[in-house]
Amino acid sequence: MKMNQLGKLALSALMGLTMLAGCGGSDGASDGKVIVNLASEPPEMNSFMNQDSTSGNVLRHTVEGLTTLDSNDNPVEGVAKSWDISDDKLTYTFHLREDSVWNDGTPVTANDFKFAWDQLFTTYLGAAYGSTWAVLIDGAEELMAQTKTKKDAKSAAAKKAYENVGYKVIDDYTFEVKLTGPYPYILGTFAFYSFAPINEKLYNKYGGIKHYGDDADRMAYNGPFVLSSWTHEDNMVLTKNDKYWNKDAIKLNEITFKMIKDTNTALNEFENGTIDMIGLSGIQASKLKDAGKEIQTYGDGSVWYMEFNMNRPGLKNAKVRKALTMGIDCEKFIKTIPMNDSQVATSFTPPVINGGEFTKSVGNVWERANGDYTNAKKLLEEGLKEEGIDPKNFSIELLGDDSDTAKITYEFVQEQLKTNLGVKLEIKPVPFKTRIQRMNDKNFDIVWAGWSLDYNDPMSYLDLWLTGGGNNHGGYSNPEYDKLVKSAYMEADVEKRTQMLLDAEKILAEDCAIGLVYWRSRDFICSDKLTGVQRSALRDMDLRFAETK
Repeated sequence: MKMNQLGKLALSALMGLTMLAGCGGSDGASDGKVIVNLASEPPEMNSFMNQDSTSGNVLRHTVEGLTTLDSNDNPVEGVAKSWDISDDKLTYTFHLREDSVWNDGTPVTANDFKFAWDQLFTTYLGAAYGSTWAVLIDGAEELMAQTKTKKDAKSAAAKKAYENVGYKVIDDYTFEVKLTGPYPYILGTFAFYSFAPINEKLYNKYGGIKHYGDDADRMAYNGPFVLSSWTHEDNMVLTKNDKYWNKDAIKLNEITFKMIKDTNTALNEFENGTIDMIGLSGIQASKLKDAGKEIQTYGDGSVWYMEFNMNRPGLKNAKVRKALTMGIDCEKFIKTIPMNDSQVATSFTPPVINGGEFTKSVGNVWERANGDYTNAKKLLEEGLKEEGIDPKNFSIELLGDDSDTAKITYEFVQEQLKTNLGVKLEIKPVPFKTRIQRMNDKNFDIVWAGWSLDYNDPMSYLDLWLTGGGNNHGGYSNPEYDKLVKSAYMEADVEKRTQMLLDAEKILAEDCAIGLVYWRSRDFICSDKLTGVQRSALRDMDLRFAETK
């Protein structure tokens, strides 16, 4: 979402318990229509290319994979009505329901999954999550190795790889998947957007890799809603899909996603009764609580950090990275910006994973200044000297989003690094979509980024930093780290696997691969007419079973 933001990347305003929210605000008849704030334009609505949570919030309502997540974040039947698991837990045979259809009425078949997954693992197409998921599926890494260019993808070796990859069509309604290991979280993983089906005929009709998902009429839908209109940079209107197999469980008739970046503008609309759910800045939430309003807060599973471009002057030096990280007073940041239950991050994996047990085992492995920046200044000087850079001439740029809350965040960081370290930091706020593109292009010094889980396991975070990973934008690389994470993929012994991942966490901290800041909690408010909204670390915004009253 992963924000993302990356995945994925998770990447919009200020957010681990699943909750049902009925909130206080505007009046409204029970018309089954709601308006909520998405905050920004979704960068990527092609499901296998998706890497951010903003687009994911829309895709959750419009496409459905083999499985989906219930109100407790557990995987349940989606397009697959049942499945068989081999004794060694390496082969899953999915039996698809025959009443799952695309919005044009054609059935969703095993061929649609085969086609979509082929695109996901065709390297030259550029799916950021391809390398993340390839290690889980037999033959997928080989397929990626044979499809690095368009020419490669037409070779005999690539043809063989497509034929031998570990997912295959048994018949129209039977899809078999062979794994590289007995992954206990795999059913939840198959609910992720990367694995959603795509109708090949419609994909090609709507422009293929260049244009599929660019507009409302350029993608196919098999989920509870269809995207009926898209006014770019303003709103998206989703209407109930009467062809959806489980349509009787869907109570809303229409969802309008607004793209209001400014939190004050959004709050004004909410108070005027023209919007039903908005996210809140820390200051807004505090004032509304004081006014007796019901504010909802939940841990969204995201961890926020500065991602360093290892190819930029000075930033490839671990001492410089550690100094910049120590230069931010994270406690003060939380009290100043989110002003809620967000926490200073003590590990990259946050406590929403496995009830917090893994995070407790890691402990606090990140060094903080705790008000004394003497050591941070010394590290900065030493590191810059090692890189042949005069500290007086060291200037870096921070790339980030252009929302009002984001800008306040960057100004805080700018002031902290200037005051505590004497570092000159230039701020570069850009539209969300532009930030994602610049991250993918590795066109940044430092980027303010967030990451949230795709499934409930530490691996959902830790495999992000594998060498060459699609979401490893800064180019971090450590052979020992790679060995630990890749070994953990294959390790069936729970204790041994956990220790590998704990050791990987320690390496991240030792290398200061990123500038770790905080685990985010999110505040929001919604109107009295809207009930049944579900928000959690795994489902950032879920209105599939919401309704109006």
